[in-house]
Amino acid sequence: MMTHHHLTPFLCLAAGFSAAQAQPTVALNTTRHTTESVTSGISPRKTLAGESPVYVKIYGFYGLLTPGSQVESSSSSISTGTTTSSFKTNSKGLGAGPRAGIGIGAIVSEFINLGIDAEMMLGADLKTDNTYVGSNYKYTSTNKTTFRVLSIIPNITFKALSRPSYYIYNRLGLVGGIVLDYKTVQTSLNVPTTGASTTGEYTADFKKTTIAFGYQAALGVQFRISQSLRGFAEVVAYNQSFQPKEIQNSSVSTKSGVATKSNTITQYKDEGIYSSSPPYQAPSYNIAMNSVGVSAGILFRF
Repeated sequence: MMTHHHLTPFLCLAAGFSAAQAQPTVALNTTRHTTESVTSGISPRKTLAGESPVYVKIYGFYGLLTPGSQVESSSSSISTGTTTSSFKTNSKGLGAGPRAGIGIGAIVSEFINLGIDAEMMLGADLKTDNTYVGSNYKYTSTNKTTFRVLSIIPNITFKALSRPSYYIYNRLGLVGGIVLDYKTVQTSLNVPTTGASTTGEYTADFKKTTIAFGYQAALGVQFRISQSLRGFAEVVAYNQSFQPKEIQNSSVSTKSGVATKSNTITQYKDEGIYSSSPPYQAPSYNIAMNSVGVSAGILFRF
């Protein structure tokens, strides 16, 4: 009994020493775990606990190239004894120019995002000039085409290379667009050697078209600006086309203050009969509005 009585203080002291040694170890493990959690949160590859996978974005795009799109040509012809004719094809067609869009998406997994964008194609005005000079007249005209399309683009993003401060990705999307405005206006001036000049204005307004279907492919990089804000830059290619269904043609010709007006309608069909009176019918055809360009924008994570 004496032996056990003297060992009791020693056992209490040993237990206290062991508890004191265990506290720094627990604290160290706790600190390490907290640090690792914060560090991993810097990487865009994983979602922090409590951080929503939903994001919204706004962006702008500019079409630099229009491979396969409809293009127009300027021409000139001078016939004063000898005839000299030339032409010049525009470098850009339908699909060139600026676009602006907004989108919403969700991070489905470490490698895949799903989203949907709404995009307005503002389009660059396309112009051609024509000049014809004869022995007793000079005729000049200018064609100007305006074009606007509103598109909805469901898309999927695949992350290809991921780093703590950025990641590289590619995106594929299906494009469905409504043609809001497609119009060509031609103004002309015919100046004879003798007599009064004649001015004219001819308008071809595409009143009805099919949906502009196609697809989108992009290669981009997204980089972190802050905890919730990201920036991104992309190279984007669009392949999109539609068919006109009805065009309203109007013209005004003015000579010596007297204006002559006319209005006709042409309907485009897969099958029909050519007629000599309006509404005229014509075979359907396809209009391409492809483009390749650069895009940049900002993405906000909730």
